Amino acid sequence: MVAEMLAGLVSGGVYAALAVCIVLMYQMLGVVNFALGAMGGLGACMSLLCVRWFGLGPVPSTLAAVACGAIIGIVLGLLMARYFLEASVELRTTVTIAITVGIIAVGDRILDGATYSFPNLFAGPSIEIFGTGVPVGSLIEVAAALLLAVGVQVFLRRTHLGAQMRAMSERPITAGLLGIRVRTLTVMVWGFASAVATIAVMVVLPTSTTSFPSLAYLVVFALGAALLGLMRNMVIAAVGGVLIGMLQSIVQPSAIGRYTEAVPFVVIVLVMVWWRRRDVWSEAR
Repeated sequence: MVAEMLAGLVSGGVYAALAVCIVLMYQMLGVVNFALGAMGGLGACMSLLCVRWFGLGPVPSTLAAVACGAIIGIVLGLLMARYFLEASVELRTTVTIAITVGIIAVGDRILDGATYSFPNLFAGPSIEIFGTGVPVGSLIEVAAALLLAVGVQVFLRRTHLGAQMRAMSERPITAGLLGIRVRTLTVMVWGFASAVATIAVMVVLPTSTTSFPSLAYLVVFALGAALLGLMRNMVIAAVGGVLIGMLQSIVQPSAIGRYTEAVPFVVIVLVMVWWRRRDVWSEAR
């Protein structure tokens, strides 16, 4: 079982990074971004195009992909800031679902159903843990996701700019009247989250299929992790992402391995039931 758990670090690190970005965008912008996986996948596809068109190596193609991912986020952030700044959380979230559908169509066109070899910047030596070889890149990935969660949470809670960003999520107009540059900060958050999502997707691409919908679907696993932190605590969300990845890896070789994809749904349902238990019990009494 230990070997299976350690094998799940790769996907777990990806879920953790995406979960942190989901909580970040919800806390700062008041939106549950279902398009995050698709945005990262589209940015990652640029690394493939850089290799095919320009013959770039892993490092420059990865940097180009991350830059492209940030640009995608900035463009979408401009769209959201221009037309949906005062919209409700439900409407903003619905817009991200529509964006997901559009990006999947573009990503499918780029990949065209073929199998490709994506640049793997994170390939490297392995170290032995409990008799199992674990790639150093996987450990770095998980550590980076946890550090990202801690760093962003401290930034939001302990800095003046972080307080401004939290204030604009619920009352953007009021925040703007107080001198907070709401549109600029909105675009910055979208660009940052998209860049992080691109890096996360590029980690898992060399070990996965090149079906674009499956890349967009990564956000569902991350959403399960984000809900573990009740869309508030990024550290718990990051840890939850790692645990979901490990749980998937444990379930995969078992008799119920065909239901691996259901893991995030089970997590989401359990969290929501636990979250609502107090209200239900109060009504029953």
